[in-house]
Amino acid sequence: MQQTNPSRTLCDARGFTLVEFMIAALITTAVLGGTVVLATQLQQGYSTQLDDVLVEQEARFALDWIARILRSAGSNPYSVSTSPCPTVGTPFQAIRIDPDGDGMDDDIRIQADISPPNGILGGDVAGTCTEEGEDVTIAHDADALTITLEDNNTDDAPQAMTEPIIPELEFTYLNSARNVTTDPDLIAYVQVQVTGRSKTYNTILGEYPETTLTTEVHVRTR
Repeated sequence: MQQTNPSRTLCDARGFTLVEFMIAALITTAVLGGTVVLATQLQQGYSTQLDDVLVEQEARFALDWIARILRSAGSNPYSVSTSPCPTVGTPFQAIRIDPDGDGMDDDIRIQADISPPNGILGGDVAGTCTEEGEDVTIAHDADALTITLEDNNTDDAPQAMTEPIIPELEFTYLNSARNVTTDPDLIAYVQVQVTGRSKTYNTILGEYPETTLTTEVHVRTR
């Protein structure tokens, strides 16, 4: 018959020592801590990617509706020269560069006889300007970080068209030879650049990531 070693039985019955327990607890804490950090980083990465997608979508949305309005600029089948809207004697001009006169290319005024094309730009009598979309101003609101649209015939104030994530809007004007021009009568192409800024701070880059999109519109020259 095999005999049991009493000293070994007593040794095995002791369990963990305090030092062994502390080491095990330290390892467990390190593993759990690493898991939490990894999970947090993954969550932050997912949030950042989602936010970047939303910023790009917003910038693309802004480019789409701005381009749509620009394509109508200068439509004037009845050769309108002046309009009573928004004020008597308003001259027809397809595109006005820098309508607020601050020296920055972050706004544009567009006129077109389109709703409907009837030889009347905005309305036939001052004070009854009801034809929408025929004289509009697109501008960047640097304080609100939005792009605004104001119908100069029907709106009392600019309307925000984007979420407050647009730090930059820039228009560049080109003539038919694709050279930059400041003459409104020579504009054949308008390049539009929109920059969107993420609301999620990137701790690695140390900044709020930005996305810039650009489009170009061939506009009417008459």
